[in-house]
Amino acid sequence: MHKSTTAGTAKGRTAFRLFSFLIVLAALSFLLSIPLFTVLAIREIGSNRLVWSHDVQEGSRFGIRWTHSIHRTPVEEFYQVQGGKVVLVEETFKEYGIGMESGLAPGEKLLIEKDRFRIVGMNRIFPALHLFIGQVRANHTLLFQGQEIPLGTLDTPGSAVTIQVEKQSIWQRIGG
Repeated sequence: MHKSTTAGTAKGRTAFRLFSFLIVLAALSFLLSIPLFTVLAIREIGSNRLVWSHDVQEGSRFGIRWTHSIHRTPVEEFYQVQGGKVVLVEETFKEYGIGMESGLAPGEKLLIEKDRFRIVGMNRIFPALHLFIGQVRANHTLLFQGQEIPLGTLDTPGSAVTIQVEKQSIWQRIGG
């Protein structure tokens, strides 16, 4: 009878250890999946594949520079991260033309400088920016923390991408 009690205790201990391990594993999986990090992310629209991301904070700024297809001069748009969204705050360009701003929203100002036009005081909110990476002359370039990153180096020119603010978990960060 003593052997049977010992065998029952061993089975109970093994079951408790297995149950404890599964609870710890579930808790760890849960903790690793909590979105903790705010990032600026660029994703390919068709596949939702992440092609680039970097940590950002509330108020972080970035820009996109591209060449206008008709008058072939640079256009720069500057954005700020606000409340998990992307907010257009400033735009500069050398020539007025097709596709350029033709009116100002309340609070915006048009400044005419020696070699460019500048619209400041903008507050145009976007949940995400959608664009096709230029194939011929647009040369879309991400301006981020002093770096100039041609979007054509991140994904194939002609690809449709989304630029947005996202939350990432530890699991996403390590490639899970």
